[in-house]
Amino acid sequence: MLHTFFMCEINIRKIFGENVKYYRKQMGLSQEQLSEILEISPNHLSVIETGGKFVTYKLLEKMIDVFNIAPSLLFYSQNAHTIDGSVQNKINSIIDKELENAQSSIHEKIEELYRKQ
Repeated sequence: MLHTFFMCEINIRKIFGENVKYYRKQMGLSQEQLSEILEISPNHLSVIETGGKFVTYKLLEKMIDVFNIAPSLLFYSQNAHTIDGSVQNKINSIIDKELENAQSSIHEKIEELYRKQ
């Protein structure tokens, strides 16, 4: 079971990385150019694109802003079968809600830190 989990995680990172590379190239950007926009090193971007590392929430937000895409598009294999539009909408809704929850949680923690000072 644990082996399956790690294989799934590796596949998701690989798919995510391939999609980052795909959208970067669609925009006509080099790794150096995109890494500068994202405020990370070209090496860090290379590791992400090859599936070696995943991104933080903050970096994911920057990527979807730069690429101007729904977050869910970074998690689908370009070779996957097309899915029904209603399913896609539900998936997008779930991802958007989770991103909002994460952002809200971060803001709450920051406010809590300020209150403690």
